[in-house]
Amino acid sequence: MKRITIKIGTAVLAQADGSLNHEVIDNLVEDVAILKKEGVQVAIISSGAINLGRSVPKLQNRYFKLEQSGNFINPDTLRDQILSAVGQPKLMAAYSVRFEKCGYDCAQVLVTRSDFANRKFYLSLRVVTEELLRLGVIPVFNENDVLSAEEINFGDNDQLAMMVSAMLNTDKLVVLTNVDGVFDCPPHDQGATRVAEILDVNQFLREYKVTGHSSVGKGGMRSKLLCADTLVSLGISMTVGSGLVKRPITRLLQSNNGTSFPVAKRKEKASKTWLITAAIPSGKIVVSTYLAETLRNKRTASVLLAGIEKVQGVFDSKKVVEICDDNGVILGRGLVLFDNEELATKMKWYRELSDEEKAQIKAVDVIVVHYNNFIFL
Repeated sequence: MKRITIKIGTAVLAQADGSLNHEVIDNLVEDVAILKKEGVQVAIISSGAINLGRSVPKLQNRYFKLEQSGNFINPDTLRDQILSAVGQPKLMAAYSVRFEKCGYDCAQVLVTRSDFANRKFYLSLRVVTEELLRLGVIPVFNENDVLSAEEINFGDNDQLAMMVSAMLNTDKLVVLTNVDGVFDCPPHDQGATRVAEILDVNQFLREYKVTGHSSVGKGGMRSKLLCADTLVSLGISMTVGSGLVKRPITRLLQSNNGTSFPVAKRKEKASKTWLITAAIPSGKIVVSTYLAETLRNKRTASVLLAGIEKVQGVFDSKKVVEICDDNGVILGRGLVLFDNEELATKMKWYRELSDEEKAQIKAVDVIVVHYNNFIFL
C-alpha cells in the first residue's frame, strides 16, 4: 500500500465538553508517523473545528445574528462559521505540534464544495496536494466552513473524505469513528453484531437498519456506507473502525477489525473520477429509448445528436450534464461539447437533414458527449 487517506470524525476527536481528546490525536499522529517511516503517503481529513470553537468559554451559549445590506445570515449558519473560524487554528496547532515532534510537517488544506466542482480549481488542488505528498508533508483537509454556503457544501466530512480519496487516487480510505465498524443494527442495541465485510452496500442498506447521524458531527454510518459504495465503484477500498484505540490505523490495516469494503475492479481514469465524485451538473440531456438501453447496460457509447430527445437547463460548452432516459432516470454524467443554445440549433439542423445527408456526415461531427468524458452512474 503506497497511499492512504484517513478521515477522523468529531465524535472521535471531541471530549464531552467539546475540547480536544489529546489521547486520541496522540495515537493518530504516532500511527501516521509509523506509516510514513514505512514509505506510505498519508493525507488526513479531519473534522472537529466547529466543536473546538464551541469549547471556548466566551462562545458558549451565545446567539449570533448579523445584518448586512438588509440581508440576514441564518443564525445557525453564522454560529458554525464563527465557531469554525475560532476552532480551526486550534485544531491545526494540535496536529502541527505533534507531527513536528515526530519529525514531520503537516499542511492545512481548507476547501469548499465549489472548489471540487470547478474543474480548474480541482486540478490545481490536486497538483498542490500531490506535491505536498511528494515532499513528505501531510495534508490535513477540512471544509472551509467560514466560506461554505448552505446551498453548496459537502454535507459532512465523509463526503469530503470520499472526494479527496478519489482525487488522490488513494489505495484505501480509513474512516475512524467512535464505534468498531458497521453493525447489523444500532451498535448499542442488545445483540448487535459487527459486520466484518460488506460487498454490496445497497443490499446491506435494504436488509439492515442503519442509524442516520452522529450526535456531535454532521455525518453518520449511512453517510459512510454511501461513500464506500462510490469509492468501491472507482476501485478504491475503504475500512471503517474505531479511532478510540491505540494505533487505530495499524489495527484496521493489519487485522480483522472494523468493517472493510473490498474492491473487485481496477481504478477509473482520473477524469472520470472527477465526474462521478466532484462535478456538479449544469443541465440534463434526455436520450432516446435505444441509447438509454445501451447506456443502461453500460456499453461503451458516445451521446450523438441522433440519440438526443431534448435538452434541459442552461449550460456552457465543456460543462457537466446528466444523461437521462425519458422517465428522468439518470444514466450517467459527462462533459458536453456545446452550450445549450448551440446544441438546440444543432439538433434542429440534424433533424431536418435527409437520410442521405445524414449518411455523409462524419461521426465526429455529431458527438455531443464523448465516451472518454462520460461516466456511468
